Amino acid sequence: MFKNFKKTQFLKKDLVILDEYIKSIVKDMSDMLSEVLASPLLTGGKRIRPALFLICAKNDKYDIGYLLPAAAGIEILHTASLIHDDIIDNSFLRRGNKTIHNIYDKDTARYAGDYLFTYAFYLLNSYSNHLIHKEMSNTSQSLVMGEFDQLKTKSFLEQSEKVYLEKINEKTSSLFKLSCVLGGILSGSEEKDIENMRKFGGFLGMAFQINDDLIDININKPADKVGKPIGNDVRQGNITLPIIYALRDNKINSEIKKLLKKKDFSENDADRILKLINESEVIEIVRKKVFYYLIEAKRIASEIKGSVRRNGLVEVCDYLTGTIERN
Repeated sequence: MFKNFKKTQFLKKDLVILDEYIKSIVKDMSDMLSEVLASPLLTGGKRIRPALFLICAKNDKYDIGYLLPAAAGIEILHTASLIHDDIIDNSFLRRGNKTIHNIYDKDTARYAGDYLFTYAFYLLNSYSNHLIHKEMSNTSQSLVMGEFDQLKTKSFLEQSEKVYLEKINEKTSSLFKLSCVLGGILSGSEEKDIENMRKFGGFLGMAFQINDDLIDININKPADKVGKPIGNDVRQGNITLPIIYALRDNKINSEIKKLLKKKDFSENDADRILKLINESEVIEIVRKKVFYYLIEAKRIASEIKGSVRRNGLVEVCDYLTGTIERN
């Protein structure tokens, strides 16, 4: 993702260094953990969260060696949340590979995810800064609450857009915010800049997740390009923003609601829902929502001190703008 970036060329080299650092962590794990966690930690993934951290940490005293534990901790915390998410959704694939609970079992996956949560805290403990520990604790609580809220609202067709946005703020944006804020803290940034980084991460995380919802329902994109089955959210009963908007569309809402309420919900039913949404105006409405959050993120980025940081964050927004799902 970052190899063609002009404003943040340092990321290409430093993300390779980070990958090597994570490899060394996996290698030092016990044989069982190393075997279980090698795939989710070492294959696939854009490393967008640690990249945001490094961008926000960029200043005249930037030292990748000093920043590695935090960058790895952020990626490991993210991986832990994905493992738990896959268990809840009973997902078969993640980044094109079989999920841990499908290779082994749910108990193995659950304990592997728990181990990564604790290891992320271990890595961040290398910094004697109470603000880092506070941010990590708050983010971990948000991630867990997000999982609880996803379970609570699963298949609940009447949930509002407000409830959905609060849920993805916990599940996705919280980790984006953490990545940016830790970069600000470890670079000794002013409090105003750190708070702007938090806002930026929040807006970018919202855009990222809603775009991911669009990817999930795009029947024109092959599953092997996505790394997971298309329509997985619909099949798992996860009510995403495209579903919420589709249930408001007078042209398709009655049929979609009828299909989603079926006790014997089938693959054909899921395919029909995806077709209805892709042929409606819902896609364009959701895309506009993604653009809204990206515009807000860029606005906040323009207020952050440091040209490399400011331009780097804008470049991330521009990249995501170019990838917003089109049907």
